[in-house]
Formats: sequence, structure tokens, C-alpha cells
Amino acid sequence: MLFEQLCIGIDLGADSIKVAHLAKKRNTKTIKSLYEIENPIGKIAFGIPEEKEAIRQCFAKINKIFPSKSAVIGISSKHVIFRHVKFPLLKKRELDEAIFWEIQEFSAMFNGEFISDYELLDNRNNIYHVILAAMPKDIAVDYTEIAVNAGLHLKALDVYPLANARVLETQKRHCVTAIIDLNSSHSEITMVDNGKIIFNRCLDFFDINKIDDELCKIIKTDSSWFDNIRTGFDFLPLPYQNIILEISRTFEFYSLQSKDRQINEIMLIGKGGESRYCKDILRSYFNLEVYTGREIKLDFINENVKPNGDYVDYISAIGFALRG
Repeated sequence: MLFEQLCIGIDLGADSIKVAHLAKKRNTKTIKSLYEIENPIGKIAFGIPEEKEAIRQCFAKINKIFPSKSAVIGISSKHVIFRHVKFPLLKKRELDEAIFWEIQEFSAMFNGEFISDYELLDNRNNIYHVILAAMPKDIAVDYTEIAVNAGLHLKALDVYPLANARVLETQKRHCVTAIIDLNSSHSEITMVDNGKIIFNRCLDFFDINKIDDELCKIIKTDSSWFDNIRTGFDFLPLPYQNIILEISRTFEFYSLQSKDRQINEIMLIGKGGESRYCKDILRSYFNLEVYTGREIKLDFINENVKPNGDYVDYISAIGFALRG
């Protein structure tokens, strides 16, 4: 008799901690539960023992509610440096050695000790595409110690771009998707081609909810604002102008690197997905289909699961659980 293998993915955010509880059986994966609790310290890095203990208690509560043999916790991209590298076809020993020397480049980017890992994304046209990631050792040690002391069976520390791409891969979307994660403390854009991450870039700070009221006043006095965006966006609040410029530069860079391959759609997640206007602004300016949390359907979530909010709020936690 085959038993279910239970895994949990933990998305540790500054405002809340989100959990996805996933069951694996044969080739089937099912999200059994989605859960959220408040982050008691409002931080994702821990400077004093009291903060570590508060997070440990949260993890212990999660472990009690969702016992499992595999837990994966995300490390915020603000603490991680990524590099994308390509290699010709090599034997495993040769590939490992080539990756080792590429990882040494991280030493110039950190003041102290760091830890690193890599993931082989795919093999296209006889070229290995690999993503390298590195983070300060003290942050990794803090996360690991807190998880172990809470009783979690920690399998891995993962990164958000890979987790988000992993969810798209389950949906077999055969196109290029720009996942734009807009949050008040950290924002990033991840380019995903056929479910595989191919590019990631951190974006400038962008607190979208604070400027919606200002934008509302502009829109009420200009009924043709949608058409105006296509020809120029100087009338928008400065944060919106900046984010459009940042996304435009990212799209242009990706197009150059991928030999003019074009982006097909935008997936808008994070607090930006809750904005009344962000979706319409991006869709009007870039002339692309833009999806938000209320429109994304994940076919492997148990029909009895009723999360507080949209499924997309848990996309990273689900992606972490898929690795478990």
C-alpha cells in the first residue's frame, strides 16, 4: 500500500507567515491545506535571541498543526544574490568543477562568509542553463537553527523565483511569463519560459497602496487616461513611472539576451496584485495580458481548501512545498 508523503512550504514574510501543506502520492500532488499566521516581529532577519524565539514558536505551531517529514523555507531575494550561467555539455564531474569556479565569484560580493547552491534549469540546444544563488552564512544558519529547534524536518532553504516558477511549471504554460512581485518591502521580476526561470531582477522599492489614492484623483479628472498611458505616462504618480521604466528595461534586456523572444503575459503577485489600478496600467502600457490572484486557477488544490485571500497569496509557499 502506498502512503502519502506530506510536505510543507513556508513563506516567511514580514507581515505574515504563509504555509502550504502538500501531499504526494505516486505521481499526484495535492495541496491539502493553506494556512497563515501573523509574523510577531515584523521582520525576516533576526538580530536578537527574543526575535529568534518568537519565530521558533511560530514554526513549532506550524509543525504541530501540519506534521510532515519534509519542510522547505524560503529566503527572501533581498538576502540572496543570483547568477545565471551557461555551460557546454560536460560530464557531471566537469560540470561540478565548472560550477565550483563560477561560485567563487560570489566572494567579491559578500563582506563575510556565504553559502551557495545551484539548480540546473534545463538543457537547451546542448547548453546547460544553471542558476547560482548565494546568501550570507549567518542568515542561513539562523533559519536552519530556528527550524530544527522548532522540530521541523528541514529539507532545504529555497528562493522565491524558483518557487514561483515551479508553480507555473505544474500548469504547463508553454509561453514566456513575467512574474512581477510587488511588495512594500521588496519587489522583483522573474522571467519564466515554459515553466523554467531564465532571468530574475530585483526592483526598486515600490509601496503601491500608498499611491492609489493619489492616482484615483488623477483618473477622476481624466477619463481618457488609458489611452494616454500608451503614448506617455508622465501624468502618473512618480512611483508608477519608476516601476514602468524598471519593467521596460527588464523586458528589453530579456529580449536582447533571448534573441528577440517576446514576453507573452504578466502575472502580478504580492501586494501590487491588490491595487485597484496596477493591473490596468501595466496591461495598457505593455499591451499584454495581465493576470492577478483572482484569475489564476491551480488545478492541484483540494476543493475543500478555503484560504483567507486568493490562492496567489500562497504561490510561493506552494512552490516551496512542491520541492519538499
